[in-house]
Amino acid sequence: MDAGKLTITVGWDGARCVTAALASTRPQAAQALVGRDADEAVALVPRLFSLCGQAQGLAARLALAAARGQPAAASACAAARRAVVLEAIGEHLWRLCLDWPPLLGGAPRLDDFRRWRQRLAAAAPADDAALAAELLAFLPSLAPGAWPAETAAPSVALLPPVAAAEWARVGIDAAFAACPQWQGAPAETGALARHAGDVAVAGLLAQGRRIAARVAARLADLRELAATLVDPARVVDWFDAAPVAAGVGLARVETARGLLLHLMQVKDERVGCHVIVAPTEWNFHPQGAFAGEIAGIPAATRDAAAAAARRLALALDPCVAYEVVVEDA
Repeated sequence: MDAGKLTITVGWDGARCVTAALASTRPQAAQALVGRDADEAVALVPRLFSLCGQAQGLAARLALAAARGQPAAASACAAARRAVVLEAIGEHLWRLCLDWPPLLGGAPRLDDFRRWRQRLAAAAPADDAALAAELLAFLPSLAPGAWPAETAAPSVALLPPVAAAEWARVGIDAAFAACPQWQGAPAETGALARHAGDVAVAGLLAQGRRIAARVAARLADLRELAATLVDPARVVDWFDAAPVAAGVGLARVETARGLLLHLMQVKDERVGCHVIVAPTEWNFHPQGAFAGEIAGIPAATRDAAAAAARRLALALDPCVAYEVVVEDA
C-alpha cells in the first residue's frame, strides 16, 4: 500500500514564515480491514504500516479484545509491549542518528544506526538489562552540538495522558480521525507531551525553544524506554483498551511519535468499522502545532524558510514522508 505524503506549503513574506497549509495523501489504511474476519484483520494490521507496525498491531489486538468484551491475553500482551518499546527506541534512534544531524550542520551517523538496528532486531528478553545499559551509555553522544535556535510561543496545548475509557466517550469516527481535538481544540502529542516536566526539556521550553525541547524530549523518552527494558511495569501507562458499546472496542497505544487510537466494531466476527487516529493528524492538524508555530519564525531567505519548516516538521515527526514548499506570501 502506498504510504502517501504530507505536503507542507509555507507562506514567506521575505523576512519570516507567516502561514502554513498542510495537505496529506496518506490513505485510510483502516478501510482495508472492513468486512474481513476479525482475527484475520488484526493479523494484517502490522503489514499495512511501514512505520510503527508493532504499535499498530497491538492497538488493533487490544481494540478487538475490548470489542469482544475480553481481556487481552497477558502473555501475548507482554511480548507485544516489549516489541512496541523496542520499536519506539528504533524510531527515536533513526531520527537522532540519521535525520537530525544534517539539519544541524552535521553528517548522518549511518554506522551507529545500522549497529543499533541490528542490536535491537537480535535482542532476546534475557538481554534487555544489558541492552538498556548500552543505550543509556550511548545517549549522551546523541545530544546535538548545536540545538535548534528557533523560538516560538506555544500554539496548542500538550495532550495530557487520557485513558482509553475516557476516549471511548469522545465519539471517535472518521471525521475525528482526520482532525482530532481534545476538549474542543487541537493538541500536540508525542515525546514533548510526555516529558515536558523533564529538567532539560522544561529549561528549553522556558526559553521558548520548542523545537530544541522536542529533540531533548526524544532523549528523555529514550531514557524512559531503556528503564522499561529493566522494569516492564514502567510502560504500562502506554497501553490500555475499553469497550465503547456492544461489539465496539477502543485501544490506546503510545508510540515514539505520540498517541495512537484504534476503534474497532465487530459483528458476526467480521470488522464492520475500523477507525485509526494517528499522531500525524494531531501534530499536523490545520490549526495544530506545526501551523501555529511556523508563523512568525524569522527567515531572511527562501532557503532559510524551508530549513526552518523542515526542522519544525522533523521535530513533530509525521508518520509519512513530507515535502516542504515555500511560496511568497
